[in-house]
Amino acid sequence: MADQNWWTDKDLLIEAIRTHGNCKQAAQASTAAGVPVHATTLTSWCAKFGIKLSKRQNSLANDFDSPKNAPALELDDVAQKVHDLLQKTTGDRRHTISEIADELDVSPKRVRTSLEDLRRRGYRIPDSDEQVHIQKVLPNRTNLHRSLLEGNEITIGIVSDTHLSSNEEALSELHLAYDIFKDRGITEVLHAGDWTCGVDIFRGQVSEIKNHTFESQVEYLVEHYPQRDGIVTRGISGNHDIEGGFGRIGANPVVALANQRDDIEFLGDYSAWINYGPDEDNPCWIHLLHGKGGMSYSYSYKAQKLADGYRAERMPALLAVGHWHVRGAFEARGVQVLFPACFEWQSPFLTRLGLSPAVGFHILTLTIGNDGTLVKMVPEYFRFTEGRTVEERVEEMVL
Repeated sequence: MADQNWWTDKDLLIEAIRTHGNCKQAAQASTAAGVPVHATTLTSWCAKFGIKLSKRQNSLANDFDSPKNAPALELDDVAQKVHDLLQKTTGDRRHTISEIADELDVSPKRVRTSLEDLRRRGYRIPDSDEQVHIQKVLPNRTNLHRSLLEGNEITIGIVSDTHLSSNEEALSELHLAYDIFKDRGITEVLHAGDWTCGVDIFRGQVSEIKNHTFESQVEYLVEHYPQRDGIVTRGISGNHDIEGGFGRIGANPVVALANQRDDIEFLGDYSAWINYGPDEDNPCWIHLLHGKGGMSYSYSYKAQKLADGYRAERMPALLAVGHWHVRGAFEARGVQVLFPACFEWQSPFLTRLGLSPAVGFHILTLTIGNDGTLVKMVPEYFRFTEGRTVEERVEEMVL
């Protein structure tokens, strides 16, 4: 959309509305790119060209209401129709496999195949023949997992808030982190949420991201998130992954990523508990959490408040909590609290909030007793400085 008056070209106009979801967002993206235009101008030209728009959002009438509703391009005709039907369903309405098959005039087996395809792409569709719907409200569950590692001394990597598809993503630094994990023999990395930047998370985000649809952010995530032989990344989804536009359609890019790559394991939404102890009777819990709200003036106060929220029956040895793009390590109520930093440089949004991100990652070496007690923790923090190339950091960081 770099050409002046690009909206006078019918094909460019359709492409822009489809890419950005509706006339308003297409106008915002054009203005951010240096070609100012108002949404009403785009709707007027749509009328001149005979382009039908939906009444609710001024999106293409034959498309979904926004780019966030666009499924992967490879969906076949039946899967596309199943997706359309479920997205239009409101309230507590549920479908059965048979009802969908009758409405679309296809076999129940074909409907099940289409539902599996949609689940693989990240849509939250329960595995039930009688209660078929897209879960647009997150289910309330506790996610418990076992460690992939064994032994009394383990070493893991910790990353968080990678925000791929952001204009300020620190992708080269993220790849360097995984190079270091590989050099150190680390086989398990934990991710504390916000793998992607998402869409419609805050006003004006459209000008701060490079991919504007669910499908394009998943494709970018699958292609660009680091992959190293022998390393499995296990993580949770954060607010940027499952709120905003993606939340409205019940889709999760982290689930889609895990379904397409064997080195990624999805542990849950916002929270997951991982047992690194010798067995179930002697657990050593790491709580992986994506926080909410703002950071307190004192990081240690936030750590204390988080630790105060635990019940005695399940206290973690370590809490690794993302969301705030800060770095800190504290002990509160016997819980080791780690704020793991991030991989997104200073963005216009953070500047408006008066926040400065800490870009970096951690390597943790944990010594665990036979009774599940965390005897020793050695955190190593690797910090990046904006303005310095990755090449300048390699000799300093790679041991």
